Amino acid sequence: MSLESSKSNYSIRELKPNDKESVLAIWSEGRSFLKEMGVSQWQKGDYPGEDTFLDDLAENRGRVVVSESTVVAVFAFTLTPELSYTTLKGSWKTEEGEYLTIHRTAVKMEEKGKGLMGIILSYAMEEAARNNKKSVRIDTHKDNKTMQRSLEKNGFENMGELTLLSGSEEGDKRLGYEKLVYV
Repeated sequence: MSLESSKSNYSIRELKPNDKESVLAIWSEGRSFLKEMGVSQWQKGDYPGEDTFLDDLAENRGRVVVSESTVVAVFAFTLTPELSYTTLKGSWKTEEGEYLTIHRTAVKMEEKGKGLMGIILSYAMEEAARNNKKSVRIDTHKDNKTMQRSLEKNGFENMGELTLLSGSEEGDKRLGYEKLVYV
């Protein structure tokens, strides 16, 4: 997928082994950015880290946004149901298994504000449609106002609060967002 922004060309491709250093640096920047904003997301253990990178690579769920051969953002997506989403206090628009989930989005600090989240979310919507999914879901921390604004700007709706059921942040609360795919 290739998308053009006002200043530069961006493309999205599958994660490759030689992306490791760039991806780990972007995740580290993201962890620091969240900490500076007072958001506890990504502050427990080494998540996301090298093990996450290797898992995303092995499972072919990792993607990078590239500008002129430089990795400027990273994210992952899954097509299988997210167990934590069964804990939603609210109501999803679609049934279990009818959605694509976005995980671990992070943008290089100097690229923030250039619309890369919109590019990532558009890619996810296209990928969901290609895979006959009815919606895209994503979750974020209640204090991550930057992500919430970006999601709402791109047509995602806050569907309620959920509890993470696994990983280093098990038991933590998140806000669940969803957007229907219109094909």
